Amino acid sequence: MLFMRFLNSKLPHFKWQCKIRMSSAAVAAEKYVYVNHNSEGKTLRLSFKYASQDVKQRQYTLNRSSAEKLHIVLNRIAINIANIEEGKKKRKKKKKNGCPDEDEEAMKTESQEGLPVSLECNGVPVPGDMANSDAWKDGSILQIGEHRYSVAVNAPTVISVRLPKYIMAGFPVHARIELEHCDLHDCEMTWFMTVKRGQTFPIHEVYKVSNKLFVKTHQRSSFLMPKTTDLGRYILLRVTPCAGSRRGMPVEVMSASTVEAGPGFCPFEARQFFTTFLTPPGRFRCISYNILADVYADTSYSRSILFPYCASYALDLCYRKQLFTKEILGYKGDLICLQEVDRKVFREDLEPILEANGFLGYYTEKCSPMAEGVACFFRSSKFRELEVYSTVLATALVEEKALADITVTISQNPNLRNRILNLPTALQVLLLEPLDKPKRLLLVANTHLYYHPNSSNIRLFQAYSCIRLVEWLRAEYTERYGVEPAVIFAGDFNSRPAYGVYKLFTRGYVSQHAVDWYSNEEEAVFGLEPEQHIPLASACGTPAYTNYTKGFQGCLDYIFYDYMQLIRESVVPMPPHQQVAQEEGLPSVHFPSDHVAQVATLRYSEGKNLAQNHDHRKHLKW
Repeated sequence: MLFMRFLNSKLPHFKWQCKIRMSSAAVAAEKYVYVNHNSEGKTLRLSFKYASQDVKQRQYTLNRSSAEKLHIVLNRIAINIANIEEGKKKRKKKKKNGCPDEDEEAMKTESQEGLPVSLECNGVPVPGDMANSDAWKDGSILQIGEHRYSVAVNAPTVISVRLPKYIMAGFPVHARIELEHCDLHDCEMTWFMTVKRGQTFPIHEVYKVSNKLFVKTHQRSSFLMPKTTDLGRYILLRVTPCAGSRRGMPVEVMSASTVEAGPGFCPFEARQFFTTFLTPPGRFRCISYNILADVYADTSYSRSILFPYCASYALDLCYRKQLFTKEILGYKGDLICLQEVDRKVFREDLEPILEANGFLGYYTEKCSPMAEGVACFFRSSKFRELEVYSTVLATALVEEKALADITVTISQNPNLRNRILNLPTALQVLLLEPLDKPKRLLLVANTHLYYHPNSSNIRLFQAYSCIRLVEWLRAEYTERYGVEPAVIFAGDFNSRPAYGVYKLFTRGYVSQHAVDWYSNEEEAVFGLEPEQHIPLASACGTPAYTNYTKGFQGCLDYIFYDYMQLIRESVVPMPPHQQVAQEEGLPSVHFPSDHVAQVATLRYSEGKNLAQNHDHRKHLKW
């Protein structure tokens, strides 16, 4: 089983293991040498495939200086090919009881001197003293012995393709693909699986790689969903880079292991019984989810202190990523607000996977060396993006006039000011136009407030700063577009309903006597009574917890919505407590994060709801 393999593994960190080879399928009848100049113009990379009577076709790649003379790289091509052929001949000789040294030297000299390599442009030889930067032109011809290659400069190129080390049935297998001069959605993806015992296929449908027989699947996207019937099979992916009519050299990657059994039925799959369909016009489904950044999950501290109850393999990003990807996709959301998103996870996993499923996304990083932040995705068939605003709160407090009075207040206490202005907390705001409600606008905010247990005052200041920025942006956008946007504010607020953050958002006011202000006496300020005027309610209510670990359980995550313009239609229920607590806490084998995703479906109201109740909120005291 996969779990035992992880448990028995001595590798402390996740590793990618893959075998990369160039596809033997021809790009076209014509042969190509691909020449890619780097962005600074200082180096270039040449790639081509070559075969001879002695050596099977293989790829040759040379990285050279752009200032280097042409004759040097042509000579290097000849030497590299000769070295490969020489090694092949040596191995053949050894099988015949060895080869004398003088014969080896003669063989090497003969190989190097016997392979002419030249470059010509429009039928005229290119001078050998010309610099590489000037010598290699589109349509020129590279001659290697009897082989002629057409030069393709800056063609679509696959830099790397990687598959995860472990592959589980029922969970998406995503290829991390790095490209040059093309976009992923323009490339051709062809997935193969090894032929199972007893299966028979026509010979032209079978493809042999590394002594394994593969057959095509019907999947053509950047990820594959293996089934339980695929257990024991290897996976092969061929990527053909394309940009318009231009095609580059196909690249193949084979999985290092076979498809194995997953963890079985996960609790989030039961929650997805409530989201089996896409939302109809006039409605949208919103998700808020702290997915637990890898920089916090897979460390010795997290394994021994934070999550000692969690199996080590279940903390591995390779494992967790497959779970939370399946979970997020299965909710069939229209707005997805994520927190604790690793930069690499966004760029190499979430963005390409969600883009392939019809989403566009934005990432805002905290001002922190941890390289994690918040991300917001929206379904492009539902929304059109009009504005994007992102900031680090510490920067906004210094630069934004809308927060000037808050900055003055925190400056009354130097300890408080220094603390707040050195925190990396980020805020992300998108203004979206619903395509099925073109006369409405939606302002979506996403954040992750400071976590420290004794810093309720800090969180309240951060929340107040966030909502003030949202109020300012809403006013700006109302003036610009002539429509007042409805507000969705999602995130991990690290604050329970009894505290000031929740009260500020849902009641519009926090008293100067609130306990939050006194959470740290050295950072206390007095006399502040923050207000906000956006009518907000929690779409998922206040469950007993949204974060559940052995050391802490509490409701920290919310989807606040503008109840004057939006109506909550349904909420995905929380998982049963016995499932959450089965392994002491989260994350676990069946839960990829220490947080539980919050999911709610909203619809647009035809008129403003409860408008008569809005103004009295600020008079409530507690």
